[in-house]
Amino acid sequence: MDSVLVGAAGAFGLAAAAGLNTSLPLLLVGLAARLGLLTLATPYDALSTNVALTGLALLAGLEIVADKMPGVDSLAHAVQWPLTLAAGAILFGGQHSIVRDVSPGLAVLVGLVTAGGVHTLRSIARPAINLTTLGLGAPLVSALEDFSAFAISAAALLAPPLALGLLLALLLAVALLVLWAGTRLRPAQASSPLEAPPVR
Repeated sequence: MDSVLVGAAGAFGLAAAAGLNTSLPLLLVGLAARLGLLTLATPYDALSTNVALTGLALLAGLEIVADKMPGVDSLAHAVQWPLTLAAGAILFGGQHSIVRDVSPGLAVLVGLVTAGGVHTLRSIARPAINLTTLGLGAPLVSALEDFSAFAISAAALLAPPLALGLLLALLLAVALLVLWAGTRLRPAQASSPLEAPPVR
């Protein structure tokens, strides 16, 4: 497969993963760059420094815990909005193979839109899930999001085309989940009252 297409697939996967978990994909990319498995364009190679890796590990742990709490999760999603956009831009624009063949500005914009789109779907779905499950679904859905972010990030680094397949499957699952939650929240149709017998 063409190296540009492979690089684009990996970049899309990483940016989308940031929409599910802002810190984890950045941490994985930083570790991969530190181990020499990935080349990041300047200045994004700063992700592999000790300070960045330590900070990202702490942020990832905080994000994972906060996202398991109903109510707190929606607040965290709102606060994370600009951070998620930045993470998507960094993850997409930082791919050396992408920046080499595409305008850096365009790469950053595409990453921003990709992460923002996934994060928006997540932010819409979570309150509906919390309401329909009385908050019990939040930890499970959050854990699935964390796992998906890890799996998509790992696939983007190791087998980029697989990352796109995982992303499409995830988007389909989220769409079905939102439809299911919508049917649960929709008020039941009131049954038509019985007609009174005619007066003689």
